[in-house]
Amino acid sequence: MVVATGIANKLLRCNLSDQQIKIEPLPKITRHFLGGKGLGAFLLTKELSPRIDPLGPENKLIIVTGPLQGSIVPICGRYSIVTKSPLTGLFLDSHAGGSIGPELKFAGYDVVIIEGKADKPVYLLITDAKVEIRAASHLRGLSTLDKELRLKDEISHNVKVMSIGLAGENLSKIACVTNESFRNIGRGGVGAVFGSKNLLAIAIKGTSKEFAVADHKRLEELANELKRRAKTGRDSDHWIYKWGTPKLIDFSSDRDQLPVRNFQAGTMDNPEILGPPAMEKYNTKKKPCYKCVIGCAHIFDHNFVFADPKHIVAVPEYETLGLIGSNCGVKYETVIEANYLANGYSFDTISLGSVIAWFMEASEKNLVPTKFKSEKINFGDDKGLIKLIHKIAKKEGIGEVLADGLIHASSVFGNESEKFTIHVKGLPMAAWDPRGKLGLGLSYATAAVGASHLRGWPSTNKIPNEPVTQPIIESLIEQTDLKIIKDCLIICHFTHSIIPALDIELAQQLYTAITGFEVSIREIAQNIWSLTRYFNMREMDYSPRTMDVLPYRLMNEPLPSGTAKGTKAFVSEEDYQNTLSKFYQLRRCQENGELIPDEKTRIESLLFQGFE
Repeated sequence: MVVATGIANKLLRCNLSDQQIKIEPLPKITRHFLGGKGLGAFLLTKELSPRIDPLGPENKLIIVTGPLQGSIVPICGRYSIVTKSPLTGLFLDSHAGGSIGPELKFAGYDVVIIEGKADKPVYLLITDAKVEIRAASHLRGLSTLDKELRLKDEISHNVKVMSIGLAGENLSKIACVTNESFRNIGRGGVGAVFGSKNLLAIAIKGTSKEFAVADHKRLEELANELKRRAKTGRDSDHWIYKWGTPKLIDFSSDRDQLPVRNFQAGTMDNPEILGPPAMEKYNTKKKPCYKCVIGCAHIFDHNFVFADPKHIVAVPEYETLGLIGSNCGVKYETVIEANYLANGYSFDTISLGSVIAWFMEASEKNLVPTKFKSEKINFGDDKGLIKLIHKIAKKEGIGEVLADGLIHASSVFGNESEKFTIHVKGLPMAAWDPRGKLGLGLSYATAAVGASHLRGWPSTNKIPNEPVTQPIIESLIEQTDLKIIKDCLIICHFTHSIIPALDIELAQQLYTAITGFEVSIREIAQNIWSLTRYFNMREMDYSPRTMDVLPYRLMNEPLPSGTAKGTKAFVSEEDYQNTLSKFYQLRRCQENGELIPDEKTRIESLLFQGFE
C-alpha cells in the first residue's frame, strides 16, 4: 500500500450516535488550506452550524495530520485537533507532540472527524482500514495514565493512545486530551468535548510506512538540511538540546515576562528554584517525539512517593513551571506533583495554574463568596494547591466553580475580580507577560483562539515603553504566518531553535517538495487567518474589535520591578487602538475588526463554491 504523503486522500468519519463509520475522499483544498490546522479549520467551518453548543452532539472533533507527518522529514511528531471551544465559544486549534500524527498517517488517514454522542462510554480503535467503536465503561474514572496502560494490555503494546481523565469525563472546560502519558493537546477544553461525546480514548496502530512524494530527492535534501541545522544548534550548545523548555524560566524572568503571583509581577529574584538547577537534583532522560533531532522533552528516572511506579512522571515544561510554579508561588517539587496530577486528570496546566492563581489572589483580597470562604488558599500554599487540583477534577466545593475556567469563576465572584482575570477571549494567558515585550500584546489580542503564545511572536527585543511601529506589526504578521504554516505542514515550532532557524523560505521549499504545488504559503497562511476570523464572526453578536482586547491588569497596571519596570502592554490606550487599526489594514479587515467585504466573499467562495 502506497500512501501519498500530505494527500492520502482519506477522511475517516465516525458518528458516535449511530455507530456509523465511513471513509471518504478528502476535499480538494490543499492548495488553499494545506493540511493540519488549515484543513481542520476548513472542515469545521464548512460542517458546523453557527452558534451550536460546544458540548452538544452537534460539535465535532477534527483530528488532523499534515503533509510532512510520517515522512523522512524530522521534527514532525505533532498533530492537531480542531473544534469549537467550550471554554471560549470560538474557534479552537490545539496541538501536541509524540507519535499520534505519524501513526495516524501510517494508518492511512489525513483526518478523522468524530461527531455525535455515544449513549455509553466508548473508545475508538483505528488499525489501518479496520476501525471499531468499542465499549469503554471499564475505563471510566481511570487516569489517562491507567487508561493507556489498560488499552495497551487489551490491544497491543505498540498502540498509540490519547485519552481523557476525570477532568474531561466531568466536562471541565479546562480539560485537555493526554497522549502517550504526558503530552497534552491542551488549550480551550478539548478534553471536555471528548467527555461530552462519551469518548474516553482513541487508540491507533498503523502499519504502512511507504510514502509517495512529489520530489523525493529534493525532500531528502531538505530533510538532511534540517538535520544538519539541528546538529549545528546542538554543537553550539543551544539551551534547548540539553534542558528543553525549563531553561526558559531564566530567559523570561530576565526579560520581565515571567508570570508571578497572578501576573502581579514579571520577574523572580531566584528563578533557579524552578529552572535547570532544580531539575538537576533528579535523574532525567529524554523522551523525544517521533523522529525528533532536538529532543526537548524529558521524563524523570526517579520514583516519587505520589506516583504509581508504572507511570511516567514528566519533567514540567516551561508553561507549567510559569503558570503553576511562579504564578502560584509554589516550590519545584509541588509543580512536579501538580503536573503529574494534571496529566492523569487531563488538565491544561496553563488554564489550571491560571485559575488557581486567580483564586489565590481573590482569597488574599477577601473576595471569596461566603459559601467558599473555608476553602481559601494563599500564594505559596503547596499542600493547598495539590488539594485544590483534586477538588477541581472532581468538581467538589470551590472546584465546581474553578473547573469551568476564569470567566465563569469571575462571574460567580464578582466584586471587580475581573480586573485580575488574565485572559483574552476567555483563554487564559500563556506564561509570557506582554508588558515585557513590544507588540506581544497585539498577538494575544488578535489571535482567533485567545491568549496563546504559539500564534505570533514579534521580531524585537524591545520593551513596550514606546509606540508600536508598523515594522513591528509586519514582523508579527510574518511570524504568525510562519506559525500557521508550521501547524499545517505539521512541523514543530522548536525549529526556531535549529541554526539557522526554519523560516518562510525553507517552509515553502518543504511544502513544494512534498506536494508538488507552487502556491505561495504566505497566501495560504492569510487564507487560514481569515477563515478562523470568519468562523469567530459567525459566533458573535458584536464586532470582533470589542473582543480583540487585553485584560485590565496588563493595560493599566505597570510592572513593579525588573528590566521592564513601569511598562504596560502598550504605552497608552490610544497607542493600542492605533496599532490595532494598522494591523487590521494589513490583515484585510475593516475598522470594526470584521473582514473587508472582498476578503469575506473570497473566503466564502473557497468554502462553498468548489475547488480547482
